[in-house]
Amino acid sequence: MKNTKQREAMLCVLRQSTDPLSAEDIFAQMKAAFPSLALSTIYRNLERFAADALVERSDFGDGVVRYSLAREQHGHYLVCTGCHAKIKLCDCPLSGMERTIAEETGFTVESHTLTIYGKCPKCAKKPETGGTSHGI
Repeated sequence: MKNTKQREAMLCVLRQSTDPLSAEDIFAQMKAAFPSLALSTIYRNLERFAADALVERSDFGDGVVRYSLAREQHGHYLVCTGCHAKIKLCDCPLSGMERTIAEETGFTVESHTLTIYGKCPKCAKKPETGGTSHGI
């Protein structure tokens, strides 16, 4: 893949981000520096980056695919199925499991992802909608 200024800028945006970004997020950050840039170019380059294992895709259940640099953006998330809020966990809850797997099987773990879906405290307090009413 030919290295262009736009591709370099996209990788720089991803490198500087602490969270995975959508194509729209990347586009918004690059638009001032590249006024003629099209959103379709961002999508096309992200697909190339993913095919070359430069970036990883993340889906947090809100219909938006987000991207981060491969293996540099190690993170685990809690995702609210109500409001789609995303909370990054500070520690890796699987690090001990990786060691156990390696010791017991000889398998070399290279990477992993973990996304836990549920309700945030705010959404958990809201009454369910769309269900049947049991009040008589």
